[in-house]
Amino acid sequence: MTDIHDLEIGAPGPFLPPWDNAAKNAKLIDSLGYDSMAFPDHFAGFVPESIWTPDITPLAILQQSPHTYFELGSIMAACAAVTENVRLISAVTEPLRRHPILLAQTFLTLDHISQGRAIMGIGAGEIENIAPYGLNYSGQVGKLREALEIIRLVWSTHEPFNYEGKFWQLKNAVMSLRPAVQDNPPPIWIAAHGPKMLKIAAEFGDGWIPTHLLPQDYGKRFREIQKHRMKMGKTNRFTAALWNWCILDDDLSECMRMADTSIARAFALLYPASEWSKKGFEHPFGEDFYSLRDYIPMNYGREAVLDALQQVPPEILQEFYIMGDAEAIIKRLEEYVNEGLQHVILWNATGMFDLNKTRPSYQIMKEVLQYVKG
Repeated sequence: MTDIHDLEIGAPGPFLPPWDNAAKNAKLIDSLGYDSMAFPDHFAGFVPESIWTPDITPLAILQQSPHTYFELGSIMAACAAVTENVRLISAVTEPLRRHPILLAQTFLTLDHISQGRAIMGIGAGEIENIAPYGLNYSGQVGKLREALEIIRLVWSTHEPFNYEGKFWQLKNAVMSLRPAVQDNPPPIWIAAHGPKMLKIAAEFGDGWIPTHLLPQDYGKRFREIQKHRMKMGKTNRFTAALWNWCILDDDLSECMRMADTSIARAFALLYPASEWSKKGFEHPFGEDFYSLRDYIPMNYGREAVLDALQQVPPEILQEFYIMGDAEAIIKRLEEYVNEGLQHVILWNATGMFDLNKTRPSYQIMKEVLQYVKG
């Protein structure tokens, strides 16, 4: 069993302009001793632009749109060039917008620039980044599986090869860039929640990087991956990771106040309807709602969103966010470690919900980091 002091801690990598600020933040994360920076791969954000207004969030004054992201490969490369120790994770990319060969080439390039610090976090994709742009989201799990086969294949040979799949057919395809260290390509961490995806994580992954799982659910899914790996005879090193959102304050009532804001409730709409029903609630977007598969924020008008926000109960907010002071966060992390967690990425969202709480919340993050690092 992993000890809390063996836990690796990551932070979100900078993904917003201007670049000068992003570079400073990357250097700061590196200097503070974080183990990783995790970068989202989005065209669109999770908040409908219909509620991106100053009366809902002060961030609307600072940032014109909730759909503002640097391109993944470019920002990872730039941050790799200005840091020395921190690992750089895509959290997560997918093979629907990026051809598998391009993914293989991109992450080998990052492998060289970072001198071996790049990790390919990959999943089946989010419909909000696919359907609005004229791409086909159907068959996403099958597409991911084929993409991983292709990536593993092209990383193993510099000779032309053929591939006959349902979604991709390659003939005399070649991409001869090799890893910075021979026979040591970047690790692949797979974002998996459902049974098919957990099996794919076991078969192709060097790690697992889900999000928004309670400790008990996390352990259950991790044990399922371990069973698959044992049956498959997998012996490669495997990292159990997690991405979670935090609201931090020494006063828990202040955390709940911030969680009760409209913008915090907007993110909690991402929590699957199945998790709502366990608490006895129906998700405002339907009993089968699953955000990765169903949610395109740009399709929701202001009144519909505001109505949905009013239906987010405190019980869902308390599950969606890890809340509290340093001691509370450490206690929760220990629960995850007891279920097998080895690497956690903590998104400190506090400042998004109250700008005045930004500085003290990062002091709490610093305390957590210092405790875990001993």
